[in-house]
Amino acid sequence: MKLLKISLLLTFSLAIAVCQSQTIQKEQQSILAGLTGKTGINNHKPLHDRYSIENRNIARDFLGNQIKGLGLKLKEHSYKIDILRKGVTKNYEGKNIYTIIPSTTESNEYVIIGAHFDSVKDCPGANDNATGCALVYGVAKQIAALKTRTKNVMVVYFDQEEHGLVGSQAFTEFIKEKKMNVHSVHTVDQMGWDMDNDRNIEIEIPTPYLKTVYQKQAKKLGIKALVTPEAGSDHRAFRTEGFNAVGITEEYRNKDTTPHYHRVTDTYETVNFEYLSFSTNLVFNVIEELITK
Repeated sequence: MKLLKISLLLTFSLAIAVCQSQTIQKEQQSILAGLTGKTGINNHKPLHDRYSIENRNIARDFLGNQIKGLGLKLKEHSYKIDILRKGVTKNYEGKNIYTIIPSTTESNEYVIIGAHFDSVKDCPGANDNATGCALVYGVAKQIAALKTRTKNVMVVYFDQEEHGLVGSQAFTEFIKEKKMNVHSVHTVDQMGWDMDNDRNIEIEIPTPYLKTVYQKQAKKLGIKALVTPEAGSDHRAFRTEGFNAVGITEEYRNKDTTPHYHRVTDTYETVNFEYLSFSTNLVFNVIEELITK
C-alpha cells in the first residue's frame, strides 16, 4: 500500500510538471508571436522588427507586462552612456527593464539571468532574440514558484545588444555602482534552432564552476552542454568587468544554428518550440541548483 501511494504521488507530480511545461510553452509561443509581428500587440501594428526606438518601446512594454503578469514588480533602468568605438566616442540612450525575485531566506547575493530584446533593422528577430526573451520568462516563472530561494534572482531584458552590447554594458555599470554581490550572470541569445534534434546547447566561456553545473544538469537530461569561446553576446560585458558570467545558446559554433540569422526570414515559423521548452527547463534546473543550496 505504501509503495502504491508513493507511485501515485510520483505520477501526480509528473503530471503537474508536464502540465506546467505545456502552459509555459504556450506562453512562450505567445511571446514570440507578439515580438515577431505574427500577432499585434494591443493597438499597435504588428512589429516588423525591434530596431527603431518606437518598436523597441513597444517590445519592452510587452515584455514588461509579461513580467508583471507573474506578480513581479517591474523596474526600469534608463541609461545614457558614452562608448568608445574605433577611436570615436558615441552616445547611446536606451532602457533596460528588470525584476528581482527575492530570496526566501536572508541573502544579499544575486544570480542574474537576462536576454536582449532588440533586433537588427528589418528583421523579425524570432530566433535572435525573441527566443532568449521567452526562455528567460519561462525560467522566471518557475523560479518565482519555488518555495525556497537562498539567493535573490534578477531577471533582465537588455536594450541595444545589436548596437554592440550597449544595454548590458550600461547595466553592468549600474550594478557595479550599487555594489551588488553578484554570484553569477547568465545571458541567453538564440535558443530556437535544433535541426539534428540532439537538443544540445552551447555554454560560452563559462567559469569552471558554472561549466560543472551546466554539464551536470545537461547530463541528467541526456544531452551535452558544449563549451565554446564565443564572446559575441551580452555575457561579454559582464565578464569584462570581472563578473562570473556565461552565455547560453543553441549550437552556434557547432554549426547547428539558424540559417536565418539577421535576415528578414528570422520569423516565428522557423522556431523549434520543443527545443526552446526543453532548454528552458535545463536552464531552470541550473538556476534552481544555484539558488537552493
